[in-house]
Amino acid sequence: MATGTVQSFLVPNYSGLLYNKANTNTPFLNSISGKVKYTNSVEFVCGQYYTSEEGAIPEISETASLTAPDATYVTRTQMSNVTQIFHETIGISYAKQSNMATLSGVNIAGQVANPQNELDFQTSQKMDKIKRSIEKTFIQGTYNKAAADNQVNKTRGILAAITTNVEAASGAALDLWLVNEVVKDIKDAGGDISNLILLVNSVNLLQLHGNAVEMGMPVGKEYMSAYGIQVRDLILPIGTTVRVGLGEFLPDGTALVYNPAVCSPVEQPVPSKGNFFREELARTGAGATYQIFGQIGLDHGPEWYHGKITGLSTTFTKPVGQVVKTVSA
Repeated sequence: MATGTVQSFLVPNYSGLLYNKANTNTPFLNSISGKVKYTNSVEFVCGQYYTSEEGAIPEISETASLTAPDATYVTRTQMSNVTQIFHETIGISYAKQSNMATLSGVNIAGQVANPQNELDFQTSQKMDKIKRSIEKTFIQGTYNKAAADNQVNKTRGILAAITTNVEAASGAALDLWLVNEVVKDIKDAGGDISNLILLVNSVNLLQLHGNAVEMGMPVGKEYMSAYGIQVRDLILPIGTTVRVGLGEFLPDGTALVYNPAVCSPVEQPVPSKGNFFREELARTGAGATYQIFGQIGLDHGPEWYHGKITGLSTTFTKPVGQVVKTVSA
């Protein structure tokens, strides 16, 4: 039996409510999961981009108008990304499956093991791991398109996708003006700024909130958005509202501004099985082994609809007039 197989003394049974100490939050994935796309190809299209010709004040005489100007044209370029594989295995011995009534720890009459089904519990934990892995990939992933079966397809994450709207903080704390600048960058690049979310880590959120209070523009009351993310509204001088929330897997000193309306997960299902399915593998002894398999990638849409701030300070000190306490990332 494989080392990772669940056995009675490796994973004892207890009674009582279950509490998970791990962080299972996936805010970015939550915000884009309402419009999943599907593909039957590893590489998929994220759209096309083109640049319209700039307007100009014409200077054309009547004589010149008798001859048509030279023809011009606008070219288009296709954007694409790839899906990548997520693969996990679960193994449970027959002895463990038939031993769920044996309790460890405090035993009180009438109590039962929680969970009562080890396979379902282990499966749910693998799915939580996969979701967190997808979140990290969609944030930090670097692109690679495999050219052979032994090479790895890697989907491009949102941070790597953003190349146009990048503000360098040069060690400064996150403040309203930095957020305003990157939103202005998005607007000037032709992006839609009406539906933006700013994801930050806890230290940068404290920096932003402290700055907003000092400027008399406090971050609004926290509420649960439509995406299941706790966010606060931040009204910017540029004249728009950005929703601010805590992100996951953001590199220290980096904040992300993105438009969820143009982002989608892209799943690549296996025919007759679907995607992220559990199936039993061949048995080699007194136990059952299962695999969970799925393929997914990020459609980040036009990268100039998003922005990022890099090089932020990784510490926070309370504003003057309050008890001074420094917090580090």
